Amino acid sequence: MATIETTITNPTKRMVRNLWILLALSVATAAVVLAIQPGQGRAIADISEERIPLQIGEWHGTRYEMGAMVFQALRPDAIISRTYIHSSGKHLDFVLLAGTHADAFHNPHLCFPDQGWKIQDERSLELHIPGVASPVKARLMQVDNNGRKATVVYWYRAPFGTTSSVAVARVQTYTARIVGMSRQQTFFIRFIVPSSQDVQKDIATVQQFAGELFSVLKQTLPEVI
Repeated sequence: MATIETTITNPTKRMVRNLWILLALSVATAAVVLAIQPGQGRAIADISEERIPLQIGEWHGTRYEMGAMVFQALRPDAIISRTYIHSSGKHLDFVLLAGTHADAFHNPHLCFPDQGWKIQDERSLELHIPGVASPVKARLMQVDNNGRKATVVYWYRAPFGTTSSVAVARVQTYTARIVGMSRQQTFFIRFIVPSSQDVQKDIATVQQFAGELFSVLKQTLPEVI
């Protein structure tokens, strides 16, 4: 009887083990193929300037171009770049980048130093945006460029939720394509506020603008939220 049980159990264990190996190899192969040939995933939103108005509450925006080199390097679905000024005099720089492949997303830790900014402080931030139920998993950086100081807040709205990690955003973008999710587009959202020397005040400015912005995007571009 013991011999019969061994005969039945061992093939079963081997079958389960082989299935796991096959699954692991399949995922690894898909990841390698996507890394070598990133291609384009499925975009769920046509990003246009009209979806994000220049006038948001008392904030008035002005467009600026990121430049051809950025598009050539990242090959994004779209980039919206604006500077907004509040009626009270507050300034804010806003960028929204949409992409359906991992190479579309740069790492701010490399981007800012390349442009002459020194990162003096950074940390994770749970950003509570008015009108949004769950806090956003964001990243806070304080930067300096020859005495010109600013506070930076950014995050990625990836297929599985918000993250402050470019690596996690890339993995989620890959995974969404591998498993065939309906949502395969990831958004990079970034705000820059001239430093007031009070980081909490700077965060409050971002929260104020993001709250008003998202109240519009709920109607025009809900995929970002």
